[in-house]
Amino acid sequence: MKTSSIRKTILVILFWLAVWQVASMVVGRELILPSPYRAFESLAGLLATESFYRDAATTILRCIIGMTLSFVIGLVTALLANRFSVVRSLMSLPVLVFKATPVLAIILILLLSFRSNHVPVAVCFLMCFPIVYTNLLAGFDNVDREHIELSKFYRLRMTDTMRFIHLPSVMPQIATSLNLIAGLSWKTVVAAEVLAAPNVSMGYNLFLSKVFLQSANLFAWLIAIICLSLIFEKIIKFTIKQFLPKEYTKSKVLSKQAQIQQKTSENSDLSTNVATTAPEIQITDLTKSFGEKVVFSDFSARFNSGETTAFMAPSGYGKTTLLRIIAGLEKKDSGEITGISNASMSYLFQEDRLLPWLNVFDNIALFLKNKLPAYEIVAQTTHMLELLELSKNAHELPSELSGGMKHRVAIGRAFLYPAQILLLDEPFKGLDVELKNRIITKLWQEYINGKTVILVTHNKEDADKLSNSKIFPAKVPPTLTTVE
Repeated sequence: MKTSSIRKTILVILFWLAVWQVASMVVGRELILPSPYRAFESLAGLLATESFYRDAATTILRCIIGMTLSFVIGLVTALLANRFSVVRSLMSLPVLVFKATPVLAIILILLLSFRSNHVPVAVCFLMCFPIVYTNLLAGFDNVDREHIELSKFYRLRMTDTMRFIHLPSVMPQIATSLNLIAGLSWKTVVAAEVLAAPNVSMGYNLFLSKVFLQSANLFAWLIAIICLSLIFEKIIKFTIKQFLPKEYTKSKVLSKQAQIQQKTSENSDLSTNVATTAPEIQITDLTKSFGEKVVFSDFSARFNSGETTAFMAPSGYGKTTLLRIIAGLEKKDSGEITGISNASMSYLFQEDRLLPWLNVFDNIALFLKNKLPAYEIVAQTTHMLELLELSKNAHELPSELSGGMKHRVAIGRAFLYPAQILLLDEPFKGLDVELKNRIITKLWQEYINGKTVILVTHNKEDADKLSNSKIFPAKVPPTLTTVE
């Protein structure tokens, strides 16, 4: 905290202490409104007793247990509700009831069947759970579909998908829910302690001070509860902040043990891990429509094994749709596609689809995980970044990169992935001519050799330079020389 901010906070506190002192003097009765001096004198007396720390620790523990239960159960049920509509339907009523029921009513109901020591935790859970559940469910519902599609296409393990896509995606909602329940947990636990009257608690001491008209003690306990609540919330916010996206140097994707293996880039094979024979892809009578719009009607084509075929057409002629059908991301209406059933594929999407919470290195390494040994991932990713002229940006987050740099990372991810089929959708968009030519010179032959490559483009120069043959949709004349 800056010095000016500290000074401002101190002045605000002094101002309200002065108002409190004036109000106490106006009332003139310590029993009704004790002075700040008497309240803090009582607080000092409390701090000198062992029982105060026992009571405070017990209340804090109840808050932590209640928050933990509400977060863990809220997380699990939100995940299940996101995946299964029946769980979403079943949870809607109890969540609505818990949100609408006053905390006092919940305390009184729980007192009928719970021991007094357990009521504060149960109340905390029931009040905090709806907040966690609704926030996290909204977060899971709004996870970027492109990121989910990316994980499915590259067949990430469920644990990796959860760790590197789902959970980081909902971190804003996690932060919001934890910030909300951090303060709410204190209010509900102390309120429950006041009514349930467990022997060891701050709330019960607050109640006793009121019963015995110990006003100074009452204010002392209030000050202690407020201060501890603020400290508790600060700790929660600080902890959350550690998980928010920020630049980092060590890989989050590769384990520490994997990163220190006794193999280096000098003895690593930098060639791509591809099967010796790439398949020939044969498309026969493909039909695909979106509503009334017909994209393909009895379209047939052949993409030769181990060659690059350019599929050329203006926008709106089904170039991307064809790639998505081949990749299994879009269903065809009818027709047959052979040669892809058991083939490994890599896909350079039109969108960069970088994960904003992973740095450049990890945005490539994640999709090689469990496909190559860790030392190979390090060596090949490092080599790829050198070829893409991104070595200096390896530890930067996507938000720190230009549009062209982001696209180069996506190029590296697609070219480096071990595959027999490489699907490229406008692979060099957004790159200036000189940079594009340098990247093509460095990457093309090394990383497409032996693969069946489908190059979707409207750029005739790229098609002439990079492909062995060209294919046009039936409704686009073969005399096409340039589009868009």
